[in-house]
Amino acid sequence: MSEKFELRLSLSRKNVIASVLVLAVSAGIFAMEWQLAFLQEARDQSAVCWWYIFSFGVMTALSAGLCLVETEIPPGPGEKLGWLLVFVLPLWAFITVDVINGTKIWQFPQKRWLANYLCYLLVFLLGYALTRRAWGAAAIGGAVAITFGIANYFVVQFRGQPILPWDFTSFSTALTVSGGYEYIPTRKMALAVISYLCIVTACVKLSPRRAGAARRVWRRERLAALGLSGALLFLLFPLNGLSNMGITVWAWNQKASSELTGIAAGFFANVQFMLVDKPDGYSRARVERLASLREAQEPEAFLGEPGEKPTVIAVMNESMTDFGSFESVGFLPDNQPFLHSLQRSGDCVWGQAYSSVYGGNTCNSEYEFLTGNSMAFLPNGSKPYQQYIDSPQSSLPALLKEQGYHCTAIHPGDREAWQRIEAYPHLGFDEFVDATIFDVERHFEHRLTSDRSCYEQVIYEYERWRGISEDPLFLFNVTIQNHGGYEDENYKTRVRVQDAAGKWPKAEQYLTLTKSSDQALEYLLDYFSARPDPVVILFFGDHWPKLEDGFNKAVLAGESGFGATMSQYRVPFFLWANYPLKTQEIPAVSLNYLSGLLLSAAGLPGSGYTDYLEDLRQQIPVITAIGCMDKDGRLYRTGEKTPYDKLLQEYAVLQYNNAFDEDGKVERMFCRRET
Repeated sequence: MSEKFELRLSLSRKNVIASVLVLAVSAGIFAMEWQLAFLQEARDQSAVCWWYIFSFGVMTALSAGLCLVETEIPPGPGEKLGWLLVFVLPLWAFITVDVINGTKIWQFPQKRWLANYLCYLLVFLLGYALTRRAWGAAAIGGAVAITFGIANYFVVQFRGQPILPWDFTSFSTALTVSGGYEYIPTRKMALAVISYLCIVTACVKLSPRRAGAARRVWRRERLAALGLSGALLFLLFPLNGLSNMGITVWAWNQKASSELTGIAAGFFANVQFMLVDKPDGYSRARVERLASLREAQEPEAFLGEPGEKPTVIAVMNESMTDFGSFESVGFLPDNQPFLHSLQRSGDCVWGQAYSSVYGGNTCNSEYEFLTGNSMAFLPNGSKPYQQYIDSPQSSLPALLKEQGYHCTAIHPGDREAWQRIEAYPHLGFDEFVDATIFDVERHFEHRLTSDRSCYEQVIYEYERWRGISEDPLFLFNVTIQNHGGYEDENYKTRVRVQDAAGKWPKAEQYLTLTKSSDQALEYLLDYFSARPDPVVILFFGDHWPKLEDGFNKAVLAGESGFGATMSQYRVPFFLWANYPLKTQEIPAVSLNYLSGLLLSAAGLPGSGYTDYLEDLRQQIPVITAIGCMDKDGRLYRTGEKTPYDKLLQEYAVLQYNNAFDEDGKVERMFCRRET
């Protein structure tokens, strides 16, 4: 082997085939997304996007040309060059991913560049340890980076927040609902893929031929790469290196947070918050004292007195919010006339609820409602169904089962989604009716089971149970009709935005869906209003839909700052019964309080925990992962100092004992209160 670096043209069969394959792949990519070569305004020659065609062509030619080159690199310099490539390529990955996602990296300070670079370096080092070659590190690390970058772009478009660590535990759920969205690649994505092809080709050519290298050389390089990656892991997490480099996470706005920190640094910063730590001041003795104090207090009067145990129904409606409540934008016709008439009637308890999630992560809204626990005290990006529920939990169904109820969950989707099939039994449900075992005929709205079909199944379960048992029944229905995306060309739009018809097609399709939901809701309440036995129904939305930014701004006109952010987590709720309730409007309440209100409306005792939460609600009616609101309407971001920190810490202590201290749990605090 020559001891000098050599570069020469070689038209060998292997090189020519490789060059032809590169050209074929490049041509295929260009042909599949040929429209990227034209500006959006037109499709004629004058609108050709020359910078894109030029960039695509140059990188294609370079990749194909590199295939026709042979290099000879001496072992010593070759090793150094290999390591140099491993340390340089993460910079390319960082720039590529953040350019795809529109991050303003050129405005980042040096520490932020370093933080993101180190995150990618960790991946490339692992690739090098696995393959022991620079081109292997480039192939693996580059593929991971570009896939992550493109996926993150689409997740932000559809959900309004970036990929978070625990999204990977719900990958099957994402696949289930991904078909409803429209995926439109960008020029940046296409160029990123071609640049990846060029980078890998260059690394293959620059990697030294080391067929005769001693085994100890391979072992040394692999151990070095593993050692460096281990050191990086230790630096980033146990030593909290990202925080020391100025990387912080905004739980209330993960999208803005990742744009300010960089996509990779934002993702890795969330990883370090995945473990649930004991809250400050936690001890079993403290929980015992709180339980004793609670037992000494008289419970609040019930909102309803049905005279016997009623049928209890809770409906969590997918992506349901009431944009009309903001009064900044009008709709023709009113998309929720029945809901609005119910609110005006004075025949229900109603108001505005606040969720901890936006545009997705329905399971977290379920968790807050069913358990009374708050996402405010769990790590950013948590998915409790996947992460924490692996044993019986204190919950609304568990409390009702103590009082003789049969508990059934109904959801017209995949039972594996959000791992409900594993979580629901631990939460106390006796049955789970999913799409595969619906007894009624399922009708569809924009490809998904309609709310009307869901409510027909609720009625079926109610009638079936009344026919076979005298035990009371609890039904929890999670709908799916209004799930995004909102680009179904076959779904006819029937609601328009006043003075802006056609401007926001996604919003108008969503509004049309909610009009259908409103009609189904009227059908449900009409049915149960005619029943002779007592029935109480809670209805609430789980989160906002992800619609056009311009529409959101129009809805939130007049709001600004953190108040506008919190408003994007606002959903309607009401409690209705076919017997008298102490009706009232509740201006603000978070989802964790709704189970206690439902028990009160049903005239059923709760637990010391639900009583505690009802008292807490009088002081802090909204506690979410985004922030909290006090009784006077003052808002506080998560992580900010508040006048209520002692109360919030107390709540965190109780929640930890309830959800995580399996051996030290004070059961009497979370079991049914004796009456």
